[in-house]
Amino acid sequence: MVNKLFLFITALVYGYLGSWALFFPDSFSEQVGLTINTDLGSGEIRSVYGGINLLVGLYSFLAIVKSKNEELFFKILLFLISGILLGRIVTAFFGEFSSVFLLYFTMFEIIYLVFLLIALRKFQRKIF
Repeated sequence: MVNKLFLFITALVYGYLGSWALFFPDSFSEQVGLTINTDLGSGEIRSVYGGINLLVGLYSFLAIVKSKNEELFFKILLFLISGILLGRIVTAFFGEFSSVFLLYFTMFEIIYLVFLLIALRKFQRKIF
């Protein structure tokens, strides 16, 4: 039941962020502190932030409906969250971690990371 709640929250959060970046890249980039100077920039916001986040949200929804996809989804999300947190660590190392926005998202990602590690450990303990 906890996994389903996690998946539902993930579907909402990532689906929302992905849709926002995909369809309104100017608004999205303004809120996260980026500037779009060319169509290339708009395309990158749409693809990297929009496309990837929207697919994470959709796959999370699929994992709610088809439980057999839960473990694979958790592994994929763990991979993505770990990469994002690596970027956050490097950002802090270079002294650029100066935004409350970054702090909130980092806390969100750490909570997700811990949950994913616990959930995947429980999957490994299941025999049947």
